[in-house]
Amino acid sequence: MQSTLTRRPQATAFSIEDLLDRVRRGEVRLPHFQRPLRWEAGDVRDLLDSVYRGYPIGTLLFWKREAPAASVSFGPVRIDAPSHSQALWVVDGQQRITALAAVLLHPEQELAARDGFTLFFDLDTQEIVQPAHGEPTPLHWLPLNRVLDSEQLLGWLDRYPGREKNPEHVRAAIRLGKAAREYQMPAYVVEAAEEKTLRIIFKRLNTSGKPLTDDEVFNALYGGAAGSRLPNLKALATSLLALGFGRIDESLLLKAVLAVRGLDFTQDFQKQLREEDDLTQTLLQTEAALRSVIIFLKRDAGIPHGRLLTNPLYFVLLARFFHLHPEPSPRTRDLLARGFWRGSLVDSFLDSRALSPQELLAAIGPDEEQSVQALLAQVRPLSDEWLAQHAQPATFGLALRSRGMALNALYALQPRHLRTGALLEPSQLFSDTEPASLSPVLKSLTVQEPDAELKLDPALYRSFLFTPANYLLHPPLPGQPLLDVLRGEPAPPPEVLQSQAVTPAMRDTLREGGTLEFLMQRMELIDRHIIEFLRARTRHEESDRPSLQSLVVEEED
Repeated sequence: MQSTLTRRPQATAFSIEDLLDRVRRGEVRLPHFQRPLRWEAGDVRDLLDSVYRGYPIGTLLFWKREAPAASVSFGPVRIDAPSHSQALWVVDGQQRITALAAVLLHPEQELAARDGFTLFFDLDTQEIVQPAHGEPTPLHWLPLNRVLDSEQLLGWLDRYPGREKNPEHVRAAIRLGKAAREYQMPAYVVEAAEEKTLRIIFKRLNTSGKPLTDDEVFNALYGGAAGSRLPNLKALATSLLALGFGRIDESLLLKAVLAVRGLDFTQDFQKQLREEDDLTQTLLQTEAALRSVIIFLKRDAGIPHGRLLTNPLYFVLLARFFHLHPEPSPRTRDLLARGFWRGSLVDSFLDSRALSPQELLAAIGPDEEQSVQALLAQVRPLSDEWLAQHAQPATFGLALRSRGMALNALYALQPRHLRTGALLEPSQLFSDTEPASLSPVLKSLTVQEPDAELKLDPALYRSFLFTPANYLLHPPLPGQPLLDVLRGEPAPPPEVLQSQAVTPAMRDTLREGGTLEFLMQRMELIDRHIIEFLRARTRHEESDRPSLQSLVVEEED
């Protein structure tokens, strides 16, 4: 049974000056269950910058108990700590306390080593900076290990050669010293607890909850100002709903924003953007570009809904393209559609690693014609022989290798409602919260007499239930299984059956009890249709020449 705290934690606050004085006296200790120091130089710099600017840096949690004499290290700062009857053992805040001690108490003799804790304050820009290795330190850079002690700070300023010429530097240095000494860090102090209880507290503090996703961090740091039309990625996703393409995931929208800005969307955006960057205009530009992308996908590429995107990479690349070329020529739109499907084919049936996002992004430049030709050159067209070779029969077909491509091919048949014969609209088949409306024909599979002649391994029978051959792109029919509709009378008209990749002969097979044979026949039909679908979309046998207009060379006067 887990123990409970007999006393409420004491809520208090420590000034940085007081806290680091306790560090120097050996009163602050690190329990052995603490994790190793994980912070990098950028994390340390941000912490000191937050202190200077008065930003909150979180709450500390200490365990008050006795501590033996020991050697304690906080980065480069080493303390020969005597025994204490009421030492403060760090339960939460080790990284912050170590960073503060390592920077502000940094040993003078080790400054030349230029470790991650050797930081300075640029009196010109009033920013926390770190010198590059091998570079001399500018005279107007104040070492941060001088600011905690008032006498050391004043002594440095007395020797500073720019004191008379730049009185604002002196004021900035004094403000920094005051901020470093007086900054208050809220803390809780727990007393009279067992170590096991503290371990549980430590575990829950460091593992509970879910980390922020990249798009949540982006919204927090770079969202538009209050009152702006597009304050964040969520608002951007909502604004695009009116186009009937479904809700675009915010993580994909973040990549599109980076692409519009010309950044590498495969890398950490926080390493490419500054905290002070204002992306309000970029969000608006991304919205305009994505509206053009969605219209292009629906009209030119034949993708009616976001659920049918087989390769999100091209959605991001198209955002960059339409940002630079908002009104491409009809020839460009035609070539872009071919490139889209060729890339989707490679991603679905070959290897997604064959497509380099960085190279594809770099191919998109200020010249519209050159950009589309460069994109096409990145993806090698696949021949009819390749398609035929990979359209193996039955369980090894194209439909099994890419469910997304099978969905696109089935939708291209313009599926109709089995009862009414009406064309099924995208809104009836796709939603933001559910997968595509794929309704199973068979709920179970029992081998009947006609199927026995196939002489297949019985272990394979059940697997056929989970192949595309067993699903129609059709909303569920309340109270009536699709199997009954397909086998019943009157029969759906032939054109309705064909729109669902079912032939009259296949229906007859189903009525005669050949359920397994029906699935095998339908799998082969779907595979053949995927081949024709890809031929029509990729058009790899046609010329990819630029528009005639781009080939015209204007004569000089």
